[in-house]
Amino acid sequence: MKAKEPIKKICEFCGCEFEAYTQTARYCSHDCNRKAYREMKRKEVISLTASMTSQTKRERAKTNLSEREYISISEAASLLGWCKQTVYNYCHKGIIPAKRLSQRTTLIRKKDIEALFDVIEPYEVLTTGVRKPIDEWYTIDEVTEKYGLLRHRIRKIINAESIPTKKVGTHTLIAKNRIDAYFRKRGFDTTLSNLADWITTPEVMETYGMTEQAVRVFASRYTIPKKRLNGKLYYSKQHIDKLKNKE
Repeated sequence: MKAKEPIKKICEFCGCEFEAYTQTARYCSHDCNRKAYREMKRKEVISLTASMTSQTKRERAKTNLSEREYISISEAASLLGWCKQTVYNYCHKGIIPAKRLSQRTTLIRKKDIEALFDVIEPYEVLTTGVRKPIDEWYTIDEVTEKYGLLRHRIRKIINAESIPTKKVGTHTLIAKNRIDAYFRKRGFDTTLSNLADWITTPEVMETYGMTEQAVRVFASRYTIPKKRLNGKLYYSKQHIDKLKNKE
């Protein structure tokens, strides 16, 4: 559609400003239009040539590999159409026999790759695992008491790990097997669940001669395990004693 008033535009080829009378105008002149068309076609030819060259190289590489008895990891990956890491993984598992000659050189016999398909077993269909039904549940207070974390930390873990929960009255219950598995992977079952003693902030201040601000800074700096029970904040005496003895 032709505009009633000229539109200020920038030529996409030469970068000069010009007045256009249609919204679809891209170039300031027929000369720029012609040159831009030629440039586009030139790039298409270059791209097509590069693609054909790459394909020719791959075909030649496969031809050369067919005449060799031993090949490298990268050549095996090219032959199988895999990435190098996949070939390394199968070598580490012993599925593909390989010989490490040096830190940077590993060779594979081509006939060992072909031997993988000498005996074909029935194709195994993998079935997705079915989770066990959830029979036992924790309350949030039970989790905070067992693992020494504050309630808001527990809620963040539940949301981030998609741990199943359910509502019973006003209480939120958490799947016991899933939350225990989360902490078990991170070593919490051995470091936090069996702490011998917990002390409050005033007790830390009295025992170690610290101010309330010093207690907070100390606990934050050394990541002292803490828990909140019945509205009170407790710190692990075991961890504090260990650090204070070092000092």
